[in-house]
Amino acid sequence: MKIILCAEDIIKRGCWDSYVYYIIGSDKEAQEILKENKEFEITERDALIIGLLKVVETDNLIHRFNTHIYEILMNKSSKHEDLLIRKKTLDFAVDKFLDKFPDYWEPSKMWMVALDNLVEYINELKTKIEKLEVHSIVDKNLTIEFYNSNQVKKLLKFQY
Repeated sequence: MKIILCAEDIIKRGCWDSYVYYIIGSDKEAQEILKENKEFEITERDALIIGLLKVVETDNLIHRFNTHIYEILMNKSSKHEDLLIRKKTLDFAVDKFLDKFPDYWEPSKMWMVALDNLVEYINELKTKIEKLEVHSIVDKNLTIEFYNSNQVKKLLKFQY
């Protein structure tokens, strides 16, 4: 399979952070590639690694974010008394999602509005998450904090 795209296409599909980390390796080089924004060919293996083959370009970033968080809740939750997710895991996933859309990218007006809505939604979600009950579990003299996964799922709004 031949995959030809430009750097902005990778950003619009929400795979930029993975592309920079796994393929390019340097944020400075990534800035140059994005600045040039020339078409190039990416191997099917690289596209699979960065998750490019499983996404669709959409400007509904809130839905994409909710789907991302939902997948993390499904994959990273563990069963104790309830279904719980580590507090650090969830906080990291929420904070790192915006890395998919770098600061040095100059999006179109439509994408600017979508990004502004996403930032507002994430900030609202963070304040709601902070109000959730934190479950502490002690394991080998180490205290680990958890959120109830079902409570987090209820905070996600898919009607955007």
